[in-house]
Amino acid sequence: MLYVARDAQGKISEMHPTPVAGAAEALPADNPEVLQFIHERWRSNELSELDRDFVRVIEDTIELLISKRLILFTDLPPKVQEKLLRRKEIRQRTGFDSRLGAGGDDIIPL
Repeated sequence: MLYVARDAQGKISEMHPTPVAGAAEALPADNPEVLQFIHERWRSNELSELDRDFVRVIEDTIELLISKRLILFTDLPPKVQEKLLRRKEIRQRTGFDSRLGAGGDDIIPL
């Protein structure tokens, strides 16, 4: 059994393996509403993961364009420059190499 809470429209909004405050309605794991909730969450997580990967692709593409001198870093808007520098700094601090094709999580291998 899974324990669910519902939103104002009656749709499942939370799911727990044990009863918790606000989620005491028990439903079997093969209930269509439970399966729909799990499917929607899985899709949402999949899309978020793809978005994160795509951000890295864009970042690597910008670095490639800069390295080939097709654009200058200073041509980018200041906010974009800040975000790129911040991401590069975080990757370096967390052990991800910032060079195109160098890190284990890179999308575009050389």
